Amino acid sequence: MRILHVNFVPLVEGPARAGGVAGYMQNLALCQRDLGHTVGALSSGDGYKPDLQGRGLGRVHWRQIEPWRGIDRLRIVNSPILAPALWQFGRAEADGADPALEGIFSEIVTQWRADVVHFHTLEGLTASCIQAAKNAGSRVVMSLHNHHAFCPQVYLMRGRRIPCVDYEGGRACVECEQSIDIKSEQFRRAGLMETSPPSIEPPPLAPIMRFEEDGSFSAETQVLIEQSHALWQPLDNVPPDSDLARESHNGYGDRRRAMAGALSECDRVLAVSEFVRSLAVSMGVRESQVVVQPIGTLPCERLAMPKRGEHDPLRVVFLGFNNYYKGLAMFVDAIGFLPAALRSRVHLSAFGPGCPSIRERAEAIRPGLAGLEMGGPYSREDLPDLLRDRHIGIVPSVWWDNGPQTLMEFQARGIPVLGADLGGIPDRIEHGVNGLLFRGNDRRDAAEQLKRLLTERGLLGRLWGGTEPGPTIAEHSAEVVGVYEELLESSPRS
Repeated sequence: MRILHVNFVPLVEGPARAGGVAGYMQNLALCQRDLGHTVGALSSGDGYKPDLQGRGLGRVHWRQIEPWRGIDRLRIVNSPILAPALWQFGRAEADGADPALEGIFSEIVTQWRADVVHFHTLEGLTASCIQAAKNAGSRVVMSLHNHHAFCPQVYLMRGRRIPCVDYEGGRACVECEQSIDIKSEQFRRAGLMETSPPSIEPPPLAPIMRFEEDGSFSAETQVLIEQSHALWQPLDNVPPDSDLARESHNGYGDRRRAMAGALSECDRVLAVSEFVRSLAVSMGVRESQVVVQPIGTLPCERLAMPKRGEHDPLRVVFLGFNNYYKGLAMFVDAIGFLPAALRSRVHLSAFGPGCPSIRERAEAIRPGLAGLEMGGPYSREDLPDLLRDRHIGIVPSVWWDNGPQTLMEFQARGIPVLGADLGGIPDRIEHGVNGLLFRGNDRRDAAEQLKRLLTERGLLGRLWGGTEPGPTIAEHSAEVVGVYEELLESSPRS
């Protein structure tokens, strides 16, 4: 079988640049190669080259580049759709269709002879590329790792801070994000302009909490908590209302309709969690095409539960790329809601890109903690050392996190997880069995679950005893290949 995987970044760049999706696609492609299939990886929206005169962009084209570990690599050059998606936001209505791009995509599928095209995102492409792949004779599978298909800002968060439960038919999108000069960025990547990469500063976080000597909130912090009410609103794990989700009043609304329509034309849409399946259907994707397909992780050694006396510190660890959505800042605030005597028994560690960015916030509570460690990027080989002697992992996302891979990493090593009841997190955590859940973006409830871990005798041991690894990436890969085989054996549309 010939399988072509699609993402916006080149395969070799992996998670260091494009997060967990890129790492997952690498591992999936390697496993499918090991199963004896011919595997390729296509990137788009990333590479740009000048024309022959060196005065403008060249034409849209594709080329095959050197393989990586036995996997063919292909690249669309000079895509009219810029990736990552945030840079394309100001021209998001173009994400629906582009005849030139469709022609190039169809040519790739035909010439590379793909039996299956597996999209992991449409960033750098248009919705119409799905139909182009089908017209070229391939079966088409789409994995929903993020919300890009329904939100050009990717996260379904207004202004990157407030959950978007009603996008007002696209009207709320207009002022949601700043826009960059897309042509200038394409020229910069082509070497035609000497400028810095674009930067869109994120909105500020909720104010930093301060404490009195006795560990209580300062009067100033009490006022700030009231003023930050909008940022502190709890979030339930319920998709936007389907009628509201499907309205269209402008180009942003038309984009969502085009994306939902294109996904309905896929042979299969693989939702990484039950919430993602429900969300896709609420957005207008044909329900019969969407199935839940949890992903797998690389196999690893299970860790032993660290010994902990009744009054010893609870060693809590956060892993992975940190931005606002991942909730680390929220969790630091939640620790502040513990009584001072309990707060002094929490040891917090956070490792990954972006973690040091909240150092000031964490330092504000350091005097009341048992300990604090903040580290930056790490490699997979570092994980055994980073996770050894940790009692519980945290996945405190403040938005509908599709299926966080750090949660799977913790569980693969036998570590229970304290997580937000959002997105795909509750698919993996059974409250009180292999971890604890707290209401999304609810600092007080997160503090209450922490309190249980600190005070309930035997709870931590029961959670460790209930934690089992999910499927390995090899097992998952075989399941995905089974989906491909079913599609190839069936009629063109099932």
